Amino acid sequence: MSRFDTFQNRWQITATLTLVTPLRIGGGQNAGAYSMSQTPVLLSYNAQSKTAEPYIPGSSLKGVLRSTVERMVRTFNENESCMGVGDRKAGKVLCGSMTCISCSIFGSQNTGASIRVQDAHVSNDAGNLGMLEERPHCATKYRINNNTEEYEVITDNKGKPKSTPRFEEVIAANTSFNLAVNLDNATETDVGLIVLALNEFNHKRCYLGGGASRGYGFADVDRLRVTRRTVADDEDFLFNVDSEQIDPYQFCDAARRYLAKINDGKEVSRRDFDVYYKAYSNDRLEGNIVVKYDVETLTDFQMPGIDEATVTNMGVPVIPGSTIKGFLRHTLIESGTSSGVIDDMFGSKNTHRSRVIVSDAFSMDDFAGRDVIPQGTHLSMWIAFDNVTKEQLLQISDIMESKCRITGKRVANVDRSGNASKNMVEFEATEVQKFQIEEFLAE
Repeated sequence: MSRFDTFQNRWQITATLTLVTPLRIGGGQNAGAYSMSQTPVLLSYNAQSKTAEPYIPGSSLKGVLRSTVERMVRTFNENESCMGVGDRKAGKVLCGSMTCISCSIFGSQNTGASIRVQDAHVSNDAGNLGMLEERPHCATKYRINNNTEEYEVITDNKGKPKSTPRFEEVIAANTSFNLAVNLDNATETDVGLIVLALNEFNHKRCYLGGGASRGYGFADVDRLRVTRRTVADDEDFLFNVDSEQIDPYQFCDAARRYLAKINDGKEVSRRDFDVYYKAYSNDRLEGNIVVKYDVETLTDFQMPGIDEATVTNMGVPVIPGSTIKGFLRHTLIESGTSSGVIDDMFGSKNTHRSRVIVSDAFSMDDFAGRDVIPQGTHLSMWIAFDNVTKEQLLQISDIMESKCRITGKRVANVDRSGNASKNMVEFEATEVQKFQIEEFLAE
């Protein structure tokens, strides 16, 4: 464990985090003074600009970094990881062990943290206008048929599916934040593990805020800088401090050497979210897999938003991740897939969160201000399959291999013969990444 009664060194890690999809960190009643939304995001008042701006709390980012570091370490060797995922009654919360690298960095009941994560405020590059918008979310209501153990859609007396509409305030995609992380009396390995954890955002394996499974919280991290400050040799004892900027990838190498050293070569059999499942397997269709898709609109795409003809991000039409995820889940329900399999893939209140995490589909084409995504547009999106089996991934892939209508009949303007004049798309997988031990160590 680090001692904090003397100054050995201080490492400062700075970076820019740019949202690829909207971010939602709920602000509760405290944000009500600054927002007209019924479900506002967390805001802080900027006295200089006299505006309320969104920010990312240091506690939120620290939690993501800790869980990501622990997940990596636990995948290589469960005996070297913190037992913070255990039962509180069994005393397995923040173990505080002298050999636990996670507790030495992030703290425990036995010692303070060497890391200090600052609140991340909006970058000057982003400006202060138009960062907040309302995003609709509509959840179809289902129930389990007691005879078949399958889900079925709940309908009204006209046979129309019942749904629960919800409106949420979000921070728009493309908003950038300045990150700053300090580590006191830390090692190069400690710094490297934080850098690797930040890089997991770029691999689309970790996410910020709520609603990640329906597209929120995807981000890129760039402009990474690492600065080391140490006490200079000074005959006059004036406590002069030297500052040195170092290549951050040097620390990635130190962290990978540590992980390789503790690697026990044992495959983790469980599929909990505190490990990367099947990290030793060469099967590219099982484990923690992120697939990048090209989405082509075969017709115009239009899905009404809040006071707009179609859902947009800052005026640019997008296909929400919640819409695509809902389409996948609904298709499996219609196919007669058992409720147990669907719950394992998409989560439920009684099981766990979703293993299928779907980002928004967005385009770099300039059609801002248009009411539709034009036919023939190519969009990009990701689906993260978090610790899935091969069978589960193939079930989703089979659905996406055909031409898909990903909204309801009314919105897609389906005629009597069953043909849709809107909202038909085609998916093509263009890149597949799997968390695999050998590849991770070789990066």
